[in-house]
Amino acid sequence: MVLVLVLAGAVPAGAGPNRSSRGPSEFRMFGGGFGHGLGLSQWGAFGLATKGWGSTKILKHFYSGTRVIPKAGPNQLRIGLVQDADAVRLEAEAGPVEIRLGDPKGDVVASIPSGETWRVRATGDAFSIVDTGGTTVSTVGGLDDPIFAVYAPLQSRVRVPEAGHTYNRGSIELDLYACDAGPCTMRMVLTVDPQEYLYGLGEVPSSWPMSAMKAQAIAARTYAFTKAAASQHRPDCDCALYATSFDQVYAGWDKEGGADGERWVAAVRQTNREVVVKAGQTIEAFYMSSSGGYTENNENVWGGEPISYLRGVCDPGDYTSANPNAIWQESFSPSQLTHELGLGIGTVMGFTDIDRGVSGRIMSITVEGANGQSSISGSTLRSALGLRDDRLWINEDRRVTGPIRTKYDALGCSPALPASRQVSVAGGSRQTFEEGTIFYSVGTGAHYLRGPVLDRYLSKAGPGGSLGFPIGDVRRLHNGNWRGRFEGGVIVCQANGTSCRID
Repeated sequence: MVLVLVLAGAVPAGAGPNRSSRGPSEFRMFGGGFGHGLGLSQWGAFGLATKGWGSTKILKHFYSGTRVIPKAGPNQLRIGLVQDADAVRLEAEAGPVEIRLGDPKGDVVASIPSGETWRVRATGDAFSIVDTGGTTVSTVGGLDDPIFAVYAPLQSRVRVPEAGHTYNRGSIELDLYACDAGPCTMRMVLTVDPQEYLYGLGEVPSSWPMSAMKAQAIAARTYAFTKAAASQHRPDCDCALYATSFDQVYAGWDKEGGADGERWVAAVRQTNREVVVKAGQTIEAFYMSSSGGYTENNENVWGGEPISYLRGVCDPGDYTSANPNAIWQESFSPSQLTHELGLGIGTVMGFTDIDRGVSGRIMSITVEGANGQSSISGSTLRSALGLRDDRLWINEDRRVTGPIRTKYDALGCSPALPASRQVSVAGGSRQTFEEGTIFYSVGTGAHYLRGPVLDRYLSKAGPGGSLGFPIGDVRRLHNGNWRGRFEGGVIVCQANGTSCRID
């Protein structure tokens, strides 16, 4: 999926802060997640699967208000493997690869013996087929007469170095196009059965929990069906889907025949025809590697009108020790930031006016320079600096980690966004959020306080006072009052918060 990056115009020197002040000597980016943050979190699905969630429950969590049902899709999918090539190599594996003219069942114009690598070149408005010794075997085809690489299903395969993978299903069409602008260029399009397409999808490891792989298979099938319904002949690729992260990573035989490939194929087979729908129609099933703990609303990622099933949700599975991107940190000097951002405002001094989405991802941010300021999008910041995500805090570590993160996830992220870093208090720790505070100690565990109970507790010195650490979350009583239990007593507050007592 593609991000649209927009830079706002720089403000003239003199706007913003005092230009004579000096900024920090280092800018530290404390982040979590990897990707655009929209839809299904792959690592989130992994974590939820280890907690016992099934694939349908996972999908309905990330795609709000949807259902998972069996639904017929297209008979074939067109997958764009290579574009804008002057020449491509065809390596025959485990059997011969035939080159046919005009149709996968057309006349055989060449046959590549097993173990040999031949080359197909765009020569004028035709294809030149060159064998391993450099001899031109045939010059055939043209603008309206493509050629096809055909291999016996499950018997022979073809490796295409320009695509980076080996293929054993469907057939590969080689087309000439863009001839009006100069010499013709070549593209390769795989035509394959939708189920067999999924066998080769390389989006998640085949060793993952089965529920997570099933969720991925269903999301990927849904994404493919929705794309194909829009067009199987997109400009440039003449395809429904690119074989890269621009759409979905298609690895062909390298996935199916790779380590644990049979597990992935089993996940695809066990979800045959299953898709995610809203109002009976397949959805735009976007997904990414890691949400960092919370997904984002679609309008905050790529703009446009809000889509009901692409709402930001808590991701309690993302914080797993297996996820290398659950939390991360990057550092930059002012000169590095100035060079990479290239805003023309002088040395970067700091950042202000940060606007965040529901997940905490940066939607817009103002960069303060020695000679001016410029407002940019979070996606621009991420792209320019090569960051994994734009769910980050600058020079303040507000990441939610450890036992406090475990509690936060168990609460469904209801404390809202973090408002401070984790700090040590009275032999334990605490972290403040927009809707309350979570306290933790080894002896009491992690507990969530909010409202008037939290206010009264803090007025009594918090965990450093006579009450000690909380031993339970704040509860609403049957009469509407609020109660919090602590090592050294109980706080009860009236429903309207006007008065509290300590027992």
